[in-house]
Amino acid sequence: MKQLYKRVREYIPLFTIIMMALSFISLILFIIVLNSVEFADFFNYHIASFARWLLAFLTSWIPFSLAELFIILLPIWIITLLIVAIKTAKKGKKPTVRFISVLFGIVCYIFVTFVWTYSSGFHTTTIEKQLDLKTENLTKQDLYEATMYVVENINDLSTKIQLDESGSADLPYNYRELSKEICKAYELYEEKHGVIKSFNSKIKPIMLSKPLTYTHISGIYTFMTGEGNVNVNYPDFIVVSSATHEMSHQRGVARENESNFTALVVLINSENDFLKYCGYLDMYRYLSNALYSVDKELFKQMYGTLCTQAKVELSNYAKFFEKYEDSKASEVTDKVNDSYLQANGQEHGTKSYGMIVEVSCAYIKQYKMN
Repeated sequence: MKQLYKRVREYIPLFTIIMMALSFISLILFIIVLNSVEFADFFNYHIASFARWLLAFLTSWIPFSLAELFIILLPIWIITLLIVAIKTAKKGKKPTVRFISVLFGIVCYIFVTFVWTYSSGFHTTTIEKQLDLKTENLTKQDLYEATMYVVENINDLSTKIQLDESGSADLPYNYRELSKEICKAYELYEEKHGVIKSFNSKIKPIMLSKPLTYTHISGIYTFMTGEGNVNVNYPDFIVVSSATHEMSHQRGVARENESNFTALVVLINSENDFLKYCGYLDMYRYLSNALYSVDKELFKQMYGTLCTQAKVELSNYAKFFEKYEDSKASEVTDKVNDSYLQANGQEHGTKSYGMIVEVSCAYIKQYKMN
């Protein structure tokens, strides 16, 4: 046995052996998660939550995004990899096999990290069931009343926030301070609903936010590093909701529609007026669009009560997005993201981002209006 081990070690480094062993264990866990919602709930809440916290903690001390740096340096990594591969191939069979095994070990690491931190979140009990939301038999009147409730809160909160020169909400914090405020909001959400484990973490502004906007990506959670990365080129109310969205991924809410919903509910339940304003305004976009599609007259009645400040804010956002709306980059990223989401059980793919109207309407009706 010792001779066999020595022989194997000549070709395969210890790192790869460990990763292969962990991958085998992870594969078993992954299969169980796929077939048991109860186990997925347990694993996501009690085990994966610790792994996510640990990664977020370890990378929080680095002021920039490791994931973004890797992508920026990707051409250098590829060129370096090719050079090393060519040189290694010239040295013979053993170095070549070791080189390939190291690459395989890295792939195994990505799989292991995915299973132990994030994959279970795609297969847990839905947020709708966790919060016991009654989405059946919702009417357009329910949608109208929920939207009006949101409008009333926007109108009230709009008088309590500072504006920039364009008339849009002006973020009163730096990103470290914003992270703290959002973490406080998550603590309140956990106290009220208890469906996620909250912890302190930081969001990281993306350095290349402006070019990234052409892809229509407002934020990225990288499970390999535990980082919540946010596109800060967007208007501030979108930056806040996007940051909260990525931080919900950090806390194990993997499905995109549920992450969108969780982010907005966390914000509107916050004790911070600016966060609440951002949450209600972003929720308004979803509910008002749905109301317009089902009853234009009710939409007109509702829209007539919306304050001028919110109308200016939404108009500024529409003008901002015109520049980025039609781009080839967004088509490519949408297809890639759509495939990724469908591969993880979200049958609607990228369309799932906007599928929050019913749960939002039900939440407001059950938790906020009663």
